[in-house]
Amino acid sequence: MKKTKLALVMIMVLALSMSALFGCSTSAPAATEATEAPAAATEAPAEAAATEAPAKDGFVIVGLYKMGTAEWFQQEGEASRKIIEAAGGTFKYMDCETDGAKFMEMLDTCIADKVDGVLTCIPDQNLSKAAVDKLTEAGIPVIACDDALEDENGNKLAPWVGIDAYNIGAGIGEWAAQYIKDNNLADDASFGIMLMTADTVSSCVPRTEGQIAKLTELLPGIDAKIYRADHDTNMETGNVAASAVITGNPQITKWLVLAVSDEGAVGAARALEAAGLASSSMCVGLGGYYCPEEFANATSPFRAAAYFSARGVGGAAAQEMLDFLQNGTPIPEKTAVGATIVVYGDDLATIMPEYAG
Repeated sequence: MKKTKLALVMIMVLALSMSALFGCSTSAPAATEATEAPAAATEAPAEAAATEAPAKDGFVIVGLYKMGTAEWFQQEGEASRKIIEAAGGTFKYMDCETDGAKFMEMLDTCIADKVDGVLTCIPDQNLSKAAVDKLTEAGIPVIACDDALEDENGNKLAPWVGIDAYNIGAGIGEWAAQYIKDNNLADDASFGIMLMTADTVSSCVPRTEGQIAKLTELLPGIDAKIYRADHDTNMETGNVAASAVITGNPQITKWLVLAVSDEGAVGAARALEAAGLASSSMCVGLGGYYCPEEFANATSPFRAAAYFSARGVGGAAAQEMLDFLQNGTPIPEKTAVGATIVVYGDDLATIMPEYAG
């Protein structure tokens, strides 16, 4: 197959510039130049939790994450820590280990300790209203990171910083469409597109929707070649789901896998290797944190990813909280970071130093 490169720029909502999406190619892809995505800002004061900044100089801000051992949240928390400590504040990192009850208990601890602000990725969005109500009553401002604090209708209950999931998915779909065109795959009976969906994870659904929308827009009729492998973004469940699709469709020997997470793409890569289809297939991750490891693996079909920076999310959230606490600057309702497509052969140490070191 020919190698495909596509630099992709997405507009980010609000005041933050981030690099982050990557593209990929199969055998020996050529390097592409990563493109930095500009940020556009829209000011909208947050109404959840506290609305007036406390008059004090020393701040204690908590980062409460749903899976604190994950590389993503460690990078996000470290970025928040650096900004907060540089401003003379204290940052406390907390991990609820995906346990909703433990998350609520940790919120109670934050309230009892009279912390000045909370940055959080909630483990269960059904707890959003209870969490926001607790913090609002205590007068503690909160910013949701990655997964929104929202009601049952999807309305945001607190300021949010994260990725523009639909547009990042659409960017992957645009890259994939060009790859298919360049390699004359649209009419190849042995070619198929595997979407590693995560239909039970609300933050992942728009990623798949964006992929499908752009693919079908640019390649009418391509939906006949789309297969879905649903999982929960875990590497192991991704492997099982991808293996089932591969086994159930032996006529497909050239797979283009589009994932909603890096873990799903890695799981699919292992399944393709086991089926002997790695050399004729390609996996595109979303996140980028597995790129250094997978790109170094000579047999892996994982050769691209949509890269966006956890540091960007953590840094933006921390700065917005500090601006509110120190200056009374209203917290924007929404801050979305964009992404850059990077492929095998790119200078990862420059593009994503937090993972390439």
